[in-house]
Amino acid sequence: MRYVFITPWKIPQQSYLYDFVNEFQSRISKFTSITHIYPTSPINQNELYAFYAKEFKKLSVENPLCIAFDENGKNSSSAEFAKSLDQYESRGEKMIIFCLGGAYGLPAELKSLGRIQLISLSQMTFPHELAFAVLLEQVYRARCILSNHPYHHGEISSLAKSHFIKNKS
Repeated sequence: MRYVFITPWKIPQQSYLYDFVNEFQSRISKFTSITHIYPTSPINQNELYAFYAKEFKKLSVENPLCIAFDENGKNSSSAEFAKSLDQYESRGEKMIIFCLGGAYGLPAELKSLGRIQLISLSQMTFPHELAFAVLLEQVYRARCILSNHPYHHGEISSLAKSHFIKNKS
């Protein structure tokens, strides 16, 4: 399985998330091939679709699977996300393209480029750099879940336990 992350921006070295992003890209690469594609110079909202179309074409995959992140997408737990990635791999997907937008999201025309699965990281709005960092951590967590690595504990939190116990009374 190959993971390709396409963003219309590059995280600058001075960003407080730069080291985090590099760390999790490195961790994911121990499980599978990973590529981050971004423009070499800034692009505006009107150029966004052309950027994605050009990058999809370069990947030379017919009808690729794209997991696009959108606030209206499906919410899922880390375990459900891991299960989805496992199912994609089991049915023979060779590549998953993860698409994140910029300040104004992803272009509607993205749907014409491949099979799109909309996922929401949260109903909250995050800066795009933070959303990318969260996505990378969740992809790493998913790979750990699938390989029974201890990174993901999968247990109910102490706070949730106390809430459930209190509410059952």
